[in-house]
Amino acid sequence: MTDREHNDLFLSMEEAHEERAAIMDDSGIQDPEALRADLHRHEVASVIRRYYPRGEEAAEYFKLVEKKRGKEAADKLRADCRIAWKKRANTEATGG
Repeated sequence: MTDREHNDLFLSMEEAHEERAAIMDDSGIQDPEALRADLHRHEVASVIRRYYPRGEEAAEYFKLVEKKRGKEAADKLRADCRIAWKKRANTEATGG
């Protein structure tokens, strides 16, 4: 994936976050922590959808996350993606 495609992904994730924040605000949900958790959950799903089973491409994405958002954010995303990755692999292995 090129840097431009990575940047497009970040922009699309930010746009999705802004749209989701507006929806939650309209629904009366204004907790910033809930918004961050919602964005994170969707980003994990997006990483799995875009990169599974191509681990090397996912690793490149995590490097860019670390560069843009810091090691702590990247490590949290990596850890949660590992869980989701294993879950998907197990689901595929069992035919479920």
